Amino acid sequence: MGFSIEQLQAFVATAQEGSFSAAARHLRKAQSVVSVAVNHLEIDCGVALFDRSARSPVLTPQGQALLADAEAILHRCNEMRSSAAALSQGLESRLTLAVDAAIPLESLVQTLKGFEQRFPHLELELLNPTSSDVAELVSSGRVDLGVMFEQEFYPRDFHFKGIGHVDVIALAGPSHPLAVLDSVRLADLEQYRQLMATTRSMHFSRQPELRGGRNWRVESQYGILALVREGFGWAYLPRHFVQNALDRQEVRQLPLAFQQVDIQTGVDLIWSRDRAPGQAFRWLIDSLTSAGASTPSR
Repeated sequence: MGFSIEQLQAFVATAQEGSFSAAARHLRKAQSVVSVAVNHLEIDCGVALFDRSARSPVLTPQGQALLADAEAILHRCNEMRSSAAALSQGLESRLTLAVDAAIPLESLVQTLKGFEQRFPHLELELLNPTSSDVAELVSSGRVDLGVMFEQEFYPRDFHFKGIGHVDVIALAGPSHPLAVLDSVRLADLEQYRQLMATTRSMHFSRQPELRGGRNWRVESQYGILALVREGFGWAYLPRHFVQNALDRQEVRQLPLAFQQVDIQTGVDLIWSRDRAPGQAFRWLIDSLTSAGASTPSR
């Protein structure tokens, strides 16, 4: 079976336009060319695609069944042409974006909608790793761009830009001794275990810890929240991340005597200096930087 794209175009146009003459006008070809193309396609497929006994050709059951396949093939051909044209202009075929699991994807929705409209044929992969493993994925080349909570220091082979912030609060489980205090001092915090985020990589800085050394480090923000609920310790976590737990009174915000407002932790966009940015890559950087990926305070 050696049918051509031109034969499929003639078949689909005839079915859609209702006649060989209308299909010829649509394709800007002679009617004889369209008729011959459809006839050759019927020979190649071994079935009659149209019943020609009436004034206008009518799809046979076999033609009706094959029409969807022909339309799908032509659609994919058009997509291939568009992708090839984009690649010839320096557009990537695929990008991978990693977003820290504690940063809501809802904050990126508008940027992703714009990306979809601007680059409809580009494949986008979204990962949601935990903690600073975003940075490790970028460093290894597995990920093109990362969105993560800011760190005090980045490796020298990283580019980074601040794109927003989230509000961070101190909290503990309702049965924790800190949860019953009217005012929590720094000295009070230091008496109890702090639950902190960690990373599998030693190349990226970890959170500074309070004096006392009574700390547990947990890879996942979800894991930290689960341990806080059960009274294993207190923690700093993004407000949006724990809001549902606060509403259900599964955890309580600690009234810090030394902190009158929520702490704001920056959100950074990071990428490797070794990564040569293409057209879509640069668009994402510019769009995320200008739009900001901050999460509104509650």
